[in-house]
Amino acid sequence: MKKWFQALILVVGLILALAPAALAGTVTGDQLRQVFPQAPAPGKTLSRGEFAALLARAAGMQVKGNQADIQGDAWYSPAVMALKEKSVIRGYPDGGLHTDQPVTLLEAAVMVSRVLGLPDGVAAPEVKGSLGRESWGYSPYAWLVRAGLLQPGQDAGGFLTVDEGIAFLAGVFGSDPEAEKIAQAAQQAQAKVKDLKFAGSMAISVRLRPGVAGEVPAVFSMQGNIESEFSYPLSLHQKVDMTLRLPVEKLPGKDLSAGGKMQMTMEQYLVDGTMYQKVEAPGMEKPQWMKLPKGALPDLEALVEQSRNSAGLPPGLKDSFHFQYLGEGIENGHKVHRIAYYGRIDDWQALIKALPGGLTTEMEQALNQAGGVLKSISFWGVEAIGVEDNLTYASEMTSLVAFADKYQEEIVPLETMTINVKVTDFQYNSGVKIQVPAEALTAPEVPLTPSQPDAKSSGSQQM
Repeated sequence: MKKWFQALILVVGLILALAPAALAGTVTGDQLRQVFPQAPAPGKTLSRGEFAALLARAAGMQVKGNQADIQGDAWYSPAVMALKEKSVIRGYPDGGLHTDQPVTLLEAAVMVSRVLGLPDGVAAPEVKGSLGRESWGYSPYAWLVRAGLLQPGQDAGGFLTVDEGIAFLAGVFGSDPEAEKIAQAAQQAQAKVKDLKFAGSMAISVRLRPGVAGEVPAVFSMQGNIESEFSYPLSLHQKVDMTLRLPVEKLPGKDLSAGGKMQMTMEQYLVDGTMYQKVEAPGMEKPQWMKLPKGALPDLEALVEQSRNSAGLPPGLKDSFHFQYLGEGIENGHKVHRIAYYGRIDDWQALIKALPGGLTTEMEQALNQAGGVLKSISFWGVEAIGVEDNLTYASEMTSLVAFADKYQEEIVPLETMTINVKVTDFQYNSGVKIQVPAEALTAPEVPLTPSQPDAKSSGSQQM
């Protein structure tokens, strides 16, 4: 198995396990105004270069001084260089950055979306707004509308004043106090839950790296349903039914149905710190349970308790996530607050520190290897939280992964991956009882990372 693919499996699992719950730091308008060497005149139109300097400050980016000018002796040149190196600001079709020209709201939104980790080409969510899908910047615009950072009626092509640009960035890189208060109350309510059941859907789509399409694995996209039940401190039963869409032109075979679709089911239990898994897929002679050694997993019980009883991720990551209040609504007969959260993680080491202590050497090494596959992970979610009881009644979380070009000298053929999990059926304290099937209890134990398969191994063993 490819080294990068082994690491990818760990990445996906950790993303699904560590949906962010951190309370974010804030940046204020007064702090942003200090970026200007002289106070701008009231009503002044904001230039692209000036916006770059404000964006770098709002995002906490490191800006080096004494760099070559972008526009003569412009004071904002170092910030423009920093954003250009990270492909946040890219210029016009003629190749020029035109930093002295006024910045439009759409241009500002696109640059902000890149800082927040939205990869180019990612599909746009369904939103109602003033910008059409044919626009070059529709996808980032739609994501920011969904998160409450842009209003549907705003003129995306209008030029920003200094005051408008500062207000926009202070909103994006800050957090609504009301949303933070609701998120905190939701965590406190969740800590008192004895058991939980939910059902929903999951979709994973993969964007291939240009030029290596002949070397990619079979899966382009997956869609399916999830059923999960938890009993705390932590017992878990989960079943996932997925439809895989495969590239039939590259994987001919009798097991593939028309259109390259293939059904797959995964079922897993977690009881007393041990994970049991079973996978059913075409080509497998007989679905079999397998057991992961306890040392192959972090202390999931401690991880869940950390999330339930604290502010979520550790202090080093709190400034990476932000909350916005979207208003009230009705969900499954409950009056709810709707809040949005979003953020980006580049520091894999900081993410690993979110796990409780006690990792085995093998697990810590595997997680560090997994981090080598990534450029960044960004999370975008919306929660519907009960007004009366502060419990979640609907949730949608999208994780966007940007991959490194290479991993241990191997080209990573995946450029981006989008994971979307949507849940609209939550049931609390219904008396969940989780019991592992007898055939799972007697299943063979498998190592954390597979060895090279024997040439004589059957298809089911290789899977």
